Amino acid sequence: MQTAKEIAGAETRTRLLDAAIEEMAASEGAAVNFDRIAERVGVTRGAVYHHFGSVHGLVEEVYKESVRRHARLVVEASSEGSGKDRLLGLVTATASLYGSGTPFYRLLLRLQSEAGLSRPRLAPVARRVQERQRWYMAELVAQGQADGSIRADISAEALGDTVNAALQGFLVGQLESPRRQRRATAAFADLLEALL
Repeated sequence: MQTAKEIAGAETRTRLLDAAIEEMAASEGAAVNFDRIAERVGVTRGAVYHHFGSVHGLVEEVYKESVRRHARLVVEASSEGSGKDRLLGLVTATASLYGSGTPFYRLLLRLQSEAGLSRPRLAPVARRVQERQRWYMAELVAQGQADGSIRADISAEALGDTVNAALQGFLVGQLESPRRQRRATAAFADLLEALL
């Protein structure tokens, strides 16, 4: 059983993480301002260091939490129906969320890019995220093969990899116009429909 102090600490950490996501999403640059994050929560800068250790630790936790929040939304959107319905639901929901143009999804794009370019501590997290995404998509394909909604002669792993790559393209597609994003999503969904 957690003590009152442990519960309060966990709540403060959650509030700091929420504030950091909001602050980083609102800022266009890569700089992280501990003072503004602490001020949003009503704690000292030292509390941010206490919970996250460093700027790198905070950014890593922001990235992990951003991925978790996105994953909850797309898993929910792909939780019902045949394997094919679930896979197509995941593609549609992901493309829609990535194309929303919200500060949160611009932050997710930025952190994903930084994982490969300027924040090497994020790279192992990004690799684990990609591995889990490919596994989840391959599982949806396998479910569709088991329920007859997806052809049995398709490699579930290869299709999972392909869908994951397309979704990464949709993430970067935020840089395109909304019209172009919608066209790309529809074209990919049609291609999947024909392939499955």
